[in-house]
Amino acid sequence: MEARQEAVDSTSERILQAAYDMWLKWPYDQITVEAVAVSAGVSRQTVVRHFGTKDELAMAVVDWQVPHEEASRVALPGDVPRAIERLIDRYETMGDGNVRILELEGRVPAVSYLLEQARESHRNWVTTILLPSDAPRRGRERDQIILALYAATDVTLWKLLRRDLGQTRPTVEAIIRRMVEGVIAGTQTQPRSTS
Repeated sequence: MEARQEAVDSTSERILQAAYDMWLKWPYDQITVEAVAVSAGVSRQTVVRHFGTKDELAMAVVDWQVPHEEASRVALPGDVPRAIERLIDRYETMGDGNVRILELEGRVPAVSYLLEQARESHRNWVTTILLPSDAPRRGRERDQIILALYAATDVTLWKLLRRDLGQTRPTVEAIIRRMVEGVIAGTQTQPRSTS
């Protein structure tokens, strides 16, 4: 019984990895359950039996990938250089896929779910790793600091700098780090609001 469960888990893992790898390379709407099955070395029916529809598979990939994504960006709170380095590592690997997914927002339920999870994860990362320890504990000022850090580290900024403007990875990393450090420095010089 245990061996059977391990085989099922192994098959599920292969399918999830195959789907994830394909979505990094091609637009979501150009990938089929059949193509995922071929890539995973299983039948179409096996993919359907494990995950159901393509959208259900996509949601399973999101749930499977979020812990990997969060682990890949780990840095000590306040270690801005390391945090930005790890973030850019991820964008260099999956940034183009992330940007392609944005084009389908609002049209594919699985994509809406994916983006909701990704945005929540990114906000938690910003709050945990980048938000200064002396930032206000609540209120509008705290929210604005978090949003400024979020915007400075969003994949769309990476895309603008790296793809649209053709900057090198070290230049993009330096610019994003400068923006994050500017937001942090601004929190130390601004008078605290009481709201």
